[in-house]
Amino acid sequence: MIRTLLIAGAAVLAAPLSAQTSPADGPGTPLPYDLGRDNDSPRSNAGALESRPAVIDANRQALAESRQNGAAIAGDQARYAADVAAYRAALRANARTVVNDAVVQERQERAYALAMEDWRAQVRACDRGNSRACKAPAPDPAAYW
Repeated sequence: MIRTLLIAGAAVLAAPLSAQTSPADGPGTPLPYDLGRDNDSPRSNAGALESRPAVIDANRQALAESRQNGAAIAGDQARYAADVAAYRAALRANARTVVNDAVVQERQERAYALAMEDWRAQVRACDRGNSRACKAPAPDPAAYW
């Protein structure tokens, strides 16, 4: 097995250098149009390819798509801002409702506590023998609002 690897490695080293070079380093096929210059190196050919009509059209199309995507993103951002504003408005409305509910709850608790205090006084009076206190109805918390 080691002998096979050594033979394969020697074959690679023995190959001519021209076979090991990249095709881009050598002369390429001529372009179908005049580049307007005398230099025919792969690097200058790559730069000249940007001026080909098909490349120019592709670049224009990509730019148009980019602008459309930018407009779509701007629309998405506007919808997002509107959603956030609506959410915050709902939070403020809910906070007002919570505050109002807390005020109502506090009033109800205070009215109930006052009614219970009067009811306990009524029970004590009844326990002491006051028949009028025994016959009176229990206090209504709604009357203490």
